[in-house]
Amino acid sequence: MPRGPAYTPRMFYSWYATCPRGAEPAMELELAELGAKGIRPSVGIVRFTGPREVALRACLLLRTALRVLEPVGEFPAITADELYAGVAKLPWADLIAPGQTFAVSATGRTEHLNHTHFVELKIKDAVVDTLGRRDVDVKAPDVLVVAHLGNGKCSVSLDLVGDLLSNRGYRVRTVEAPLRESLAAAMLLLSGWDRKTPLHDPVCGSGTIAIEAALLASGRAPNEQRPLACERWPRTQGDKAVLDKLRAELRGRVVKPPEILASDRDAEAVAAARENVQRAGVAVRVFQQDARETKPLSPAGQLVMNVPYGERLDAGGRKQLKSFYHSLGVALRPLAGHRAAVLSASEDFESAFGIRPRGVRRVLWNGPLRSTLYNYEL
Repeated sequence: MPRGPAYTPRMFYSWYATCPRGAEPAMELELAELGAKGIRPSVGIVRFTGPREVALRACLLLRTALRVLEPVGEFPAITADELYAGVAKLPWADLIAPGQTFAVSATGRTEHLNHTHFVELKIKDAVVDTLGRRDVDVKAPDVLVVAHLGNGKCSVSLDLVGDLLSNRGYRVRTVEAPLRESLAAAMLLLSGWDRKTPLHDPVCGSGTIAIEAALLASGRAPNEQRPLACERWPRTQGDKAVLDKLRAELRGRVVKPPEILASDRDAEAVAAARENVQRAGVAVRVFQQDARETKPLSPAGQLVMNVPYGERLDAGGRKQLKSFYHSLGVALRPLAGHRAAVLSASEDFESAFGIRPRGVRRVLWNGPLRSTLYNYEL
């Protein structure tokens, strides 16, 4: 089968970063801070431009991202035959070196391509047929091919990291309904926290928000210690030297954060948070306390929390949930000078909480759950 045009990394100055739905504004701010240009958000994805070093910085620094992608082609793909033909025309022999393994991850759909597993198999078959070899490893591939279907087209990219950036590696113990790290980071960035005043999560669960806050306030790059897939690719062997330089630069930026607190009334959650804090290597004070007994911070600071929406409450249903929200609002109202950012997936929360939010109510998707981030000035 004929090969496509020769590939060189210098061809690509456009990049994509994916994130949880609703976190796009936070990731736009992050990308602007690291020097990206041409930033264009869409649903769950932000396109940006810049030299390759900008994309490598994004891999190490982005807190809200799930993936950083290098686009390799886009083509019409309404039917399975069009999908196969479009993928087969891409220069796979230049993108996947002999001996390298690959896997495929697909999202989106069209009218005739509405089964993700089928799409992934079709793309895999096209790559295998083009290369003339079957080097597939779905668990730990050297190259992860990421495809997205939408508006009658298929866009194909390679994942520079090789795994979800939200998998930071510090969460060794969880509780029910854990919050994804990238979403916790988005909450913090959208809360208006200045990163200098104390912060407390009074319903901390496994401690994700507090850990992300400590990483953010200390200036620690969340993925600085993570090996990236692209630095092991023969065609981009220069990435390793660039990344080593960037990692040394980023380590020199770390500062001492303000006091970060994490508490929960559940003993198991407190134990999980303590283990995760230790694994992350951050300074967070973890203790057991009911959120309705939250004390003022000194100086007045920021509260950030993902309130329970049923799973972690005792039996009693919707009435008990509303009662908890109301008593939480009563407990927090006296904390003069404090700010609070609260994520809730319950339609009852705002009215039951009883405090008028300030600014824009932001919709964030916690997995399949449509949630709202409310910001308050107490």
